[in-house]
Amino acid sequence: MRSVNSLLIKKTIMYVLIITVLIISYNGKYASLIHQFEGTAASKEALINQYIELSDNFINFMTMYGNTYFQQGEKEDSELFKYLQSNPSTNTYNLDAAGRTKYQETVGNLSGAGSIPESGINREEMNLAFQYNQFFYDFYKRLPDLAWVSYVSKNNFVNIYPWVPSNEFAFSEDLKNLGFYKNVMPLNNPLRIPSWSPVYKDSIGKGLAVTLSSPVYDKDTFKGVVSLNFSNVRLSELIDSEYESYLVDNIDTVIATSHIKKVGPQVTPLKVLLSFSQLDVDQMKRLSKGKAQRMGLYYVYSVDFDRAPWRMFFIVPVTSIVLKSVFFTLPILFICILFYSTFLQVEKRKRTEGLLRNSLMEIKSYQNLLENAARYDYLTNTYNRRGLNESFLNIIAINESTRTPISFLLGDIDHFKQFNDSLGHAAGDKVLIEVSRIIKKNIKENDVVCRWGGEEFLIMLVGRNYEEALNIAEDIRKKIEAVVIPWDNGQELKVRMTFGVAEHDHEDDIKISVNKADRALYIGKEKGRNQVVGYREIEVG
Repeated sequence: MRSVNSLLIKKTIMYVLIITVLIISYNGKYASLIHQFEGTAASKEALINQYIELSDNFINFMTMYGNTYFQQGEKEDSELFKYLQSNPSTNTYNLDAAGRTKYQETVGNLSGAGSIPESGINREEMNLAFQYNQFFYDFYKRLPDLAWVSYVSKNNFVNIYPWVPSNEFAFSEDLKNLGFYKNVMPLNNPLRIPSWSPVYKDSIGKGLAVTLSSPVYDKDTFKGVVSLNFSNVRLSELIDSEYESYLVDNIDTVIATSHIKKVGPQVTPLKVLLSFSQLDVDQMKRLSKGKAQRMGLYYVYSVDFDRAPWRMFFIVPVTSIVLKSVFFTLPILFICILFYSTFLQVEKRKRTEGLLRNSLMEIKSYQNLLENAARYDYLTNTYNRRGLNESFLNIIAINESTRTPISFLLGDIDHFKQFNDSLGHAAGDKVLIEVSRIIKKNIKENDVVCRWGGEEFLIMLVGRNYEEALNIAEDIRKKIEAVVIPWDNGQELKVRMTFGVAEHDHEDDIKISVNKADRALYIGKEKGRNQVVGYREIEVG
């Protein structure tokens, strides 16, 4: 009787353990999938924010350049004037002749109505349009996801980059009726600030598009509009992931989506694409921002953008999370059943306890592997952003009283896209692995290396001041520049890297210090790359 009761107790314990393990495993996987969902959405949010910031900076620069251009006195005519050709039969002119010259890659096609101005303010404005080409070309190289960059003049001409023949696109009065132009005209935009257009159908065959545009003035005289045009196809590629994703404007029209094929060439409201009611869409817009929220049968990640009138939604069905969590738990369930069957066959208590202990240890080890995987970048074996933040908080906690110096080095591999485009992603991966190896080899054990994203690495130096950080960054840069990476068929990969350096102020959040390093890095890339730039220097400058 006693043995029967003992066996019953043991079986009961086994039942409880199995159920507990399954619940823990299921809940752990469920939480991990939600965290993965949030992480993917947050990374896309950061990417779109980066594009918005770059676009804002460029459009502000172009506006400032245009607003001051007319105050600079007399200027020589651009040599591009000799390529302008008039068509008396249509009373138009164009720059088609430049398409057969060295200029086709570096200038846009300028076309207009009327005759080519021989002198005066109109010719001076055309010179401005030609001057814009150098900036259009440079920015397009930095942001190839652009569809077009253009300047549309009130005086009936347009300069559009990249170059396109006038038989495919030429100036038309209809351009002035489009939202990107009308929204920034003096009557609609008395403050003269840049404005994002609603979604519209691009007249050059790029499909749906959105445009960031800004007015150009000669003192108080409105001259025209400089614009950046993004196609919804390219924006959709930016936010594409395993989840449903939607980028919408302030009137809930879809700008981009992971379901681009469902949108087609027509402007589509979000509620139509989702088959939601307007009440459902309004509920989505009221959700807390920056985290996954349960809404009916879905989890929704919602975010607003400060510098553009856009919202982004990431959506995943609850059933998808549940099924993946169940599939993750099934092998563990199988293990539990296996051990339970063994328990029933084994008479000795030590054998049973040993099997249970091994089972729990295996499960715990597996969970530890999952936890570690969430902190590391699998390719370079460096920390990811989560791992870096945890390391930073640990270091701050340990050194709270002494406030040991901390410096940040943010490095970006120069022209990294060329490796992927010309040699394939395997070559790009090889470069990332080799760069991470060199970095780890040239820092101390208590320093931290993080793959910040794409081809960017963030290095946290502990116990090193600003001057030491600059020297270390320069040393790493030189060693990366000196290395030659062997590749297929005797090819050699040569890598260059640009670094931004900033010291950490213990009164600031880590984001502020990283942003400082990022600003210094941006200046380094603007100055020609393959160099180290410190934040103090640009702050003083």
